[in-house]
Amino acid sequence: MNYRKEIELTLEQISKELDLFTANDTNAGLLGGNTGCALFYAYYYQFTSREEHLDKVLDIVQKSITALSEQPLNGSFCGGVAGVAWCIQHLVGMGFIEEDDITDAFTEIDEVVGDFMEETLLAGKNDFLHEGVGTALYFLGRPPEIGQRYLERLVGHLAGSAHHLPTGIAWKDQFSSQSHRNQEENLYNLGLSHGVPAIIAILCRIYEKGIARDVTHGLIEDATRWVLNTRKTDGGKGLSLFPTLVNAANVISGDVNSRLGWCYGDLGIATMLLGAGKRLQKPAYNEAALSVLHDVAAYRNQKNGAIHDTCLCHGSAGIAHILQQAALATGDPVLEKAAFNWLETTLKMNTWTDGPAGYKFYHHPDYVDNYSVLEGIAGTGLSLLGFLQPEMSTGWNECLLIS
Repeated sequence: MNYRKEIELTLEQISKELDLFTANDTNAGLLGGNTGCALFYAYYYQFTSREEHLDKVLDIVQKSITALSEQPLNGSFCGGVAGVAWCIQHLVGMGFIEEDDITDAFTEIDEVVGDFMEETLLAGKNDFLHEGVGTALYFLGRPPEIGQRYLERLVGHLAGSAHHLPTGIAWKDQFSSQSHRNQEENLYNLGLSHGVPAIIAILCRIYEKGIARDVTHGLIEDATRWVLNTRKTDGGKGLSLFPTLVNAANVISGDVNSRLGWCYGDLGIATMLLGAGKRLQKPAYNEAALSVLHDVAAYRNQKNGAIHDTCLCHGSAGIAHILQQAALATGDPVLEKAAFNWLETTLKMNTWTDGPAGYKFYHHPDYVDNYSVLEGIAGTGLSLLGFLQPEMSTGWNECLLIS
């Protein structure tokens, strides 16, 4: 079935809604605020060639640069300086901004993000979205003579804070398990948003850059072995293959089955494995990823995946995008078919007459308007764009470790 006209109409509606949102919103965050909307406009401009979309990119970037000096942002990736600066770097790489125009600003940003990285990692706070690990994406985009020294420090912190377990290594979850009934227990998170898979994905990118290769290679291998050993013996066929949290003895903590999405569950782990297989040239990781992806394609659906909306984080558009990218990387027709099934689901979910472009985000127990990349229509739009122009780069998804 050809969804082109429906996608184009939906994108036009999303663009108009984001025009109003970005004109008035003051949250500069990359994934939860208005800076991320510049990514939507940049990629939409590549499709439409309409100057109004280029103008929006430049307007948002100017607001973001102002926010870096005026707003009390921390150094984190999701809502802080690292994410905003990463987005500006990305747009420089796409040719939307002249690098000479923002060179001086990055000198101060290096220090702010570097200090945040040191402070959080010294405290064992390794969360990708909100703590120390996410800063690596910013430094990976800096010139080698600047980025390398920060990344070497990050690798050193991770090597020193790893917990050595019977099946490999992992890092204690100090972010998402804060609400757990026993905060003193060592718990290990299997989500790409907050857990060990994100750390592995970051280490793979550092390895790819040729930085601290001996150390990073060992950490990647030991941590990936641990992740693979958390796979449940009774999972699959509608149940998740991996849990969300386990303790040091590999006993599941909390929900036995993880949701289906980018943030938690099987898709995030498969995404990490594909990336590790590519960067380390290790076919076994690719095979493990395909095993997971084929189970998702065959058995997971809206009900057993707990899919309530279209968000990139844990909704249908995120699932569609991950499966499409995996299909493009592997040439697997099963994954391509599954991706289009989730695309169809996404297009059918714009049924809210009072929601932006017909969509709303499920924030238990209510459905709310959301415009952001991670949870709102900007992210849904980026996913839809990928189906209109699969031959073009979707480099924006590096901010979610999807590549």
